[in-house]
Amino acid sequence: MNYYIRSSKRNDCYELAKTLREQDVQEVFASGGRNPAQALIRSYLTSHLHCYTIIIDNVVVGMFGIAKLRDGVGSPWLMGSDRLTEYKFEFHKHAKEHIDTFMDEYDVLFNYVDKRNTQAIKWIKSLGFTFTKLVDNFGYEQKPFYEFVKANNV
Repeated sequence: MNYYIRSSKRNDCYELAKTLREQDVQEVFASGGRNPAQALIRSYLTSHLHCYTIIIDNVVVGMFGIAKLRDGVGSPWLMGSDRLTEYKFEFHKHAKEHIDTFMDEYDVLFNYVDKRNTQAIKWIKSLGFTFTKLVDNFGYEQKPFYEFVKANNV
């Protein structure tokens, strides 16, 4: 098997949209009312300086990045197929390195995750983020979402 991470291309969004994990599909619809392709394109466009694609055996299995919300504040995101976990230890190491790089550019990273997305919640915790609150009626479907944050000493 062949695993690597590279800068994203727009077509990666369409390829990944076909195989996006069910929990990610539910989350992007619940938060913004978008289908997988719409959510991936939006994330790609808002994260063009820091948008990356995870490849296994020449297949797009995940995308991640960070969108600048305002000076010093970024919003990290990750979407993937079920194959994303095939190299979870290697990817975890790379993800931590990317988060460290993002923290060099931003004082605060934060986003929201669907309470039902248990796999993502475990992943986010493993990267050192803190869950700050539960928002009972979040987004398009008014579902419960957790806010998570990582901050430099500011």
